[in-house]
Amino acid sequence: MFGALLAAATIAGSIAVPLLPPPQTSAAVLANVTAFNRPCVGFTSTTPQRLAATASAALRALGWEVASAVGPSFDSATALRLIAPSGAIYVHSHGDHYVDPATGGRSSGFRVDDAVCANAPTVIAPQIVAQRGAATPLVLAVVSTCHNGERNSKLPAAFGIAMRKAAPGASGPRSFYLGYVGISWIRAAARFERAFWRELRGGSSAGGAFERALLTGFDPNDLVPQWWGSYDLYPLAPSARGVSSHG
Repeated sequence: MFGALLAAATIAGSIAVPLLPPPQTSAAVLANVTAFNRPCVGFTSTTPQRLAATASAALRALGWEVASAVGPSFDSATALRLIAPSGAIYVHSHGDHYVDPATGGRSSGFRVDDAVCANAPTVIAPQIVAQRGAATPLVLAVVSTCHNGERNSKLPAAFGIAMRKAAPGASGPRSFYLGYVGISWIRAAARFERAFWRELRGGSSAGGAFERALLTGFDPNDLVPQWWGSYDLYPLAPSARGVSSHG
């Protein structure tokens, strides 16, 4: 029956077949170095580079093709260009609910490096939505900034991730978002994230890795991690999914 209808429609003209977005096999790693070093602050640190390197290594181990912008190369145009085709993202920078110049209201986002200490340009949720277009939801987003783990953050939605939690054993979207509530201090984030990536590489689900990373002994006054998505997700790249039965 379907074959007959297909043939008839073909004879009558053309058939409009909806095209699905291609699988997203790339991951973007973005890290602000300038704002976390002298002369912007009173110390010199390689922590931003190490955070980016740890995230990149873990994402590659999960099968993702990683493109990165670390330091001054992390500008607005590069960030949006790398985010657009990506199925996974890691970003370390300052984050907040910034003014959206198009509406005058507040929107969530992060500052780029751009080789400046303060008031660097921002990348906010509407820009990400416009750049991603009809892309499928991100599989994994780790946003290592202040404020973007809060309930009013618009970044999860910009990445196509609903702000709900699918508990262990429950069906849910093939997505996981990690962010921080309130002010996040880099020393605590570094400890938490090292454990999170280590657990993922060791075979834990994203939710399991999150829970184990909570046990690493960082000061809870320095960091309040939050997640959305599927606890059971194992965030493999599409090309690597055949090697695991996770999520």
